[in-house]
Amino acid sequence: MGLFDSLKKKDIKPAVKPPSIKKEVTGQKTPAPSRTDVEVIPVEEDVLAKELVKPQLRYLHKVTITSYSDLEKVSKELQDGNIVLVDLTPLEKRPDVLEKVVQQIKGMVSALDGQAAKVCKHEIKLILLPSDIKIAK
Repeated sequence: MGLFDSLKKKDIKPAVKPPSIKKEVTGQKTPAPSRTDVEVIPVEEDVLAKELVKPQLRYLHKVTITSYSDLEKVSKELQDGNIVLVDLTPLEKRPDVLEKVVQQIKGMVSALDGQAAKVCKHEIKLILLPSDIKIAK
């Protein structure tokens, strides 16, 4: 190695930079598959998950009780998971029937593990809730 060897231009090939990933991805012109090309087959777990997450439709029903036969409506609605607003004002004139109906409602709600609360101060109206809805106290 002489003194002038460092001054000579060497025939070195320039270093080739690897192409960036971004250029490679955008440089490729392969068409992306359209949604019609890919057939989606629902997996059993997906179907089950949709059924479990599906919100249950519930209703608020108002039932005016005038006799014992109206208790069947209340029982059916509670068993279906609906909220029931019970109006007992027609029974105010007959306190003996009112007391028995209230006892029946209390038994029905406790058997279904629900909750009951009085709604109005001056009228006899109750709200009955199924077991999976609770009253915040």
